[in-house]
Parts: sequence; structure tokens; C-alpha cells
Amino acid sequence: MTPIPPITPPKHRTAKGAQRLRDLLAVAAEQFLDRGFDGVAVDDLIARVGGSRSNIYSHFGGKEGLFKEAMLNLCVEVAKPLEQLNIANGKPEQVLPLLGKRLLDTALAPRTLALHRLLVNEGRRFPDIAQAMWDVSYGKAVDILASWIATQQESGKGLANTVPAKTLAEHFISLVSGHTKLLAASGLRSSLLSDSEIDDIVGHAVQTFLYGASSLESRRQGEP
Repeated sequence: MTPIPPITPPKHRTAKGAQRLRDLLAVAAEQFLDRGFDGVAVDDLIARVGGSRSNIYSHFGGKEGLFKEAMLNLCVEVAKPLEQLNIANGKPEQVLPLLGKRLLDTALAPRTLALHRLLVNEGRRFPDIAQAMWDVSYGKAVDILASWIATQQESGKGLANTVPAKTLAEHFISLVSGHTKLLAASGLRSSLLSDSEIDDIVGHAVQTFLYGASSLESRRQGEP
């Protein structure tokens, strides 16, 4: 995966102009999430934030460039809680529940669900933007977990090295959040989970990831 450089608002010659660009990106992100690409008019954004069409085109190249910059900024924001976890030296039994809860919280956040819907709706029309958004959100989560899994595999701390670390990371994320996120994004269940529901979902995912579908007790007894 090609690394995505840090997302920062375009430079402006004055502090006031720089703040206006930040405000524009924030407002544009909310509007795109709520209305989709076609539902947002550049003139409406200018009316709310200020500035001019010429400024938007000079900084972003047009509406599509503004859409991409606003969405990438939002994806980076969504991924921050995962990046802030310190899991480098933790054992699987300690790290996976912690990481699983953070993954589930992130996946069910209203902004994450809105981003998911937007990717589904606009991904085919803007594949380069969709790929960039994927890389700095879901792709970032996979990279963080895969890096930790690879370290565990190299040190022989209980995770099998017969499956690539990235594949294991993808499987764990799917176990934790795939089904629940799809239900929430489809409106078939609430994204607000109780602590006990979160514990059950994450606990079952960790159990399945570490020990498979057979029960731990059966494995201890040497049963098939």
C-alpha cells in the first residue's frame, strides 16, 4: 500500500485565510457526509464560510478536490484513536480485547458509519478518492494490527506464522466489527451498544480468533 502523507489544510498567506480554509474543510466534510457529493453546492459552502469560488479552485482544483481533501481529513481523524493505542509489548490475551473494543467503538461511531455509506455510494465514481479514504481509515487499522501480529509471530508468542500477519489482522477486524457495523450502517440495529453487548462481541471475537470454533476446553482435553 502506498503511504498517504499527513493531511493538512493548504497553506494560506494570512492566519485569517488559513482559518477560513480549515472552516471550509470542516463544513464541507459534514455536508458531504449528510448529502453526498451531488447534494453539496460550492456556492452554499461559500455562503456559510466565506471566501470565493476562485479561492476554492486555486486551493483544491474544484469541488472534487475539496471533496477529497475534506474526506481524507475526516478519515485521519477517525483513525486517531487506534493510532494512540500502545500495544507494542502486550500479550494477545491483553491486547486483543483492548484493540477489539477500540475497533468496535470506532466502527460504530456516527461519522464512521456515514463515511461507510459515502464510500458505498460514491466509490465507483471516485475510485482514487475511495482508495485513499480506505487506506487512511480501514487500511490504517489493518496496518496497526498486522504490525503487532508480525512482531508476535517473530517472537513465537502464540500466534501462528503460517498465515500472513495482514490476513490475520483483516480476519480479526471482521470478527469484531464486520457484522455489527453492517447492521448499524443498514439501519437494522442501533449503533449504541451497552457495555455487556460490547464485551460479548469482542470476547467472542477474541476467543474465535485465538482458538478457533472448537471450545477451549475441548482443545485442552485433546479432543478433535
